[in-house]
Amino acid sequence: MHTNKKNKAKKQATGHGINFLQLVLICLIILAVNIVSEYVYTRIDLTEEKRYTLTPETVRMLRGMKDNVYIEVLLDGKFPAGFKRLQEAIKDKLDQFRNETPFIQYAFKDPLDVKSVDEKNDRIKTMAEQGIKPVNLKVFDDDEQSERIIYPYAVVKFGSHTIPVNLLENNIAGFSDEEVLNQSINLLEYKLADAINKIFRSEKPTIMITRGHGETKPIEMQDFLNTLNPYYDIRFMDLDSMYKVPEEIKLLIMPNPTEPYNEKAKFVLDQYIMRGGNTMFLVNKVKVDMDSLRRKTNDFVPIENNVNLDDLFFKYGFRIQPNLILDLECSPIPLAVGKLGTGSQMEMFPWYYAPLLKGGSSNPIVKNIDRVNVYFPNTIDTIRTKTPIKKTDLLVSSQYSRVQFIPVRINFEILRYKPDPSQFNKSALPAAVLLEGPFTSLYENRVSDEMKKTLQEIKADFVPEGKPAKIIAVSYGKLLNNLYKPGSTEYMPIGYNTFDKQLYGNRDFVMNAIEYMLDDKGILNARAKEVKLRLLDKVQIKEHKGYWQFLNLGLPLILLGTTAGLFIWYRRRKYSK
Repeated sequence: MHTNKKNKAKKQATGHGINFLQLVLICLIILAVNIVSEYVYTRIDLTEEKRYTLTPETVRMLRGMKDNVYIEVLLDGKFPAGFKRLQEAIKDKLDQFRNETPFIQYAFKDPLDVKSVDEKNDRIKTMAEQGIKPVNLKVFDDDEQSERIIYPYAVVKFGSHTIPVNLLENNIAGFSDEEVLNQSINLLEYKLADAINKIFRSEKPTIMITRGHGETKPIEMQDFLNTLNPYYDIRFMDLDSMYKVPEEIKLLIMPNPTEPYNEKAKFVLDQYIMRGGNTMFLVNKVKVDMDSLRRKTNDFVPIENNVNLDDLFFKYGFRIQPNLILDLECSPIPLAVGKLGTGSQMEMFPWYYAPLLKGGSSNPIVKNIDRVNVYFPNTIDTIRTKTPIKKTDLLVSSQYSRVQFIPVRINFEILRYKPDPSQFNKSALPAAVLLEGPFTSLYENRVSDEMKKTLQEIKADFVPEGKPAKIIAVSYGKLLNNLYKPGSTEYMPIGYNTFDKQLYGNRDFVMNAIEYMLDDKGILNARAKEVKLRLLDKVQIKEHKGYWQFLNLGLPLILLGTTAGLFIWYRRRKYSK
């Protein structure tokens, strides 16, 4: 009997020893995991849209870095819940970047955390010169509202070069604050990766803008030029004055020509595309604008804008039709409806000739951008070509649209009557298309042996079928135009509508198109990522507040307490025997 008690006590001691060793081992494992997690950033992405996974193109770019980049995020401090989410998302994204390369360093700073008012004013002035503009943030605290100036920017620095990155998207028409914030978080990867990619460029890509055929003047596109200048070398050149487009030209833009091109200029343009040159054609097929319409007291009958490029476009696989798109989803214009004292009484009317175009595909050029506001656009048809050309609709009308072929009378009388929806029965009429592939020359089988010999002598050999190239055709010639004040340097941003005071997505579309043309690393693909915003139903929350509070707070505590009680009861019962 005594021996059995000794054996039993020995077994209990051994069991306690094993339990103690197991406890120590578990503690050591937890400690080791915590220490490793401080230095190794890793996670398993189980989200449906892979929101925490970088695109392969971004990863490839980061792993190719060979020098340090410092990123200063100007969002330090306490913020409301929405901006706190943006702040945490930026930090999380930068940690993901650092997990792919050791050359990313970052810090969060408050740019206005200075000692004196003069120093603060100097800081604000310096940031304004760099294009860093503040946002007036409204903060609610205990039913009291206050305002705070913040700078939702990250400044990417490499040596003496700096690139400011706006991390907060503009307010998009029809979007709530939560949706705009979610959109901003969606685009963090693209914006940061694009800035890092640009700051490492050894030389600026060269963009040529055509002139000499009634194109848009530089003064009319100051916003576009100022936006491009830090990253690209811009040249204005006349195709008539050259026999060959210089090889360093990476992109050719033709903004709103109004005079015909001769065959020599067309041949030079054709051969540029045959050599793999990328081109943006911004061409209206119909001559009409708001100024000409307002100057007419009676009806205005627009005429065709013949720039002698139809055969070139047809060969490349598209055709701009001589018609006008009308859309019920459009921007408004003010019209006088009566007298108010000594002035006119103005009211806003929807202007069906100013459609708000939307993205026609999931292409990264139009992914996650606001509507594009255009005036008097035309439809673009795509045509079967000799070589395989990939054709993508970039901008299309809404499901409530129609077309008018010229000749047609245009006046403001159309606004006196309510539109008949049955007449607006066309949808997704394309006004901007992307064509990619090896194009065929317009002058195939048309160049004589003597001309070929002459071209060889000037080192401009004729190319009948080209290398893969990209063409974007837009049937709104003034896409790059901005409003400006004559005789001054003041101008409005591209896409700003003075009638409804809205900033549309015109600039985003243009910049995305240029990035797509010149993006050899595929960074723009990060724009196509879409994180779904799963908002809470505020009505349900308000009506069933107690239920949801119990479900999220009370029930877990009850389950935890019940489980702990059962575990303690089980142990007492087990060891009391």
